[in-house]
Amino acid sequence: MIDFGVLKYKLSRVSKKKLSFASTFPINKRSKVKEELVGEILEKLSFWEQQNGFLDNKITLHRLAKELNTNSSYLSKVINTHKNQNFASYLKDVRITYAINHLKEKPEIVKTKSMIQIAEMYGFNSLSVFTKTFKNKTGVTPGVFFKRILEDEWERTTEKE
Repeated sequence: MIDFGVLKYKLSRVSKKKLSFASTFPINKRSKVKEELVGEILEKLSFWEQQNGFLDNKITLHRLAKELNTNSSYLSKVINTHKNQNFASYLKDVRITYAINHLKEKPEIVKTKSMIQIAEMYGFNSLSVFTKTFKNKTGVTPGVFFKRILEDEWERTTEKE
């Protein structure tokens, strides 16, 4: 027959030992390592963004993790936590933001390229995904946006004359 009083006493002693053992390894030290790793991943991700790595239409979470010398699980968690998006949404958002700014700076692109060529320039493999992402970000379709860019450019050139 098991004496539950003795078993309870032994379990409480084991629990106390584990607590005292754990206290010799501060939790902060472990989280500091995590914080350093997160900081390192964010730094590498920022550099990757600055280098326009997102324009590669073949980039995947796994390929990017390999490029950043980390694993895809950590990278995914960092993007989810610090970018408040999953990887696919983050990637589309970075690409569209870049596309909008780049097209504003270089409106001549709109004159010389088709819609699918423009989508591909910014890393999109699908015109429908490009259009949907663009409209979600700007509230207008790429066609309307391109028309406005061309109108703005026309107004600027006629004002100079």
